[in-house]
Amino acid sequence: MIEPKKAAFSFIDFKIPKFSYNEIGGEGSDLTIGFSPSGVYNSKTGEFEINFKFVAKRPSDPENTIIDLFMTAIFKFKTPIEFSEIPDYFYKNSIAIAFPYLRAFISTLTLQANTKLLKLGLLNLSELDQPLKENTVVV
Repeated sequence: MIEPKKAAFSFIDFKIPKFSYNEIGGEGSDLTIGFSPSGVYNSKTGEFEINFKFVAKRPSDPENTIIDLFMTAIFKFKTPIEFSEIPDYFYKNSIAIAFPYLRAFISTLTLQANTKLLKLGLLNLSELDQPLKENTVVV
């Protein structure tokens, strides 16, 4: 049996301070979705704040945004480390940890609004790790 190693970071909290939702009309549920990740790393405290901009549009009407939201997820390293020492797996794993909260928020929002339920399926977000790393500022 292989014993897993403990992660060098932990998930602290998330919030969605800004969002807009325009009811989905018509038939079909095909959506074009997009993510724009960025981050802020505090090298003195070891806190890493990940910011997601998420947009969902209907391909047949790209001018009309259905969901537009901004999400923040906070992670903390056990001990503060330099930005260059952050392991590569952090970027992929942190996105994978935060995404279910975003997905649950969208499902709950559309359910509570008593409109057409919008469920985001499983997505391969592994290509967001490089943009997150490149769009991170160190404070």
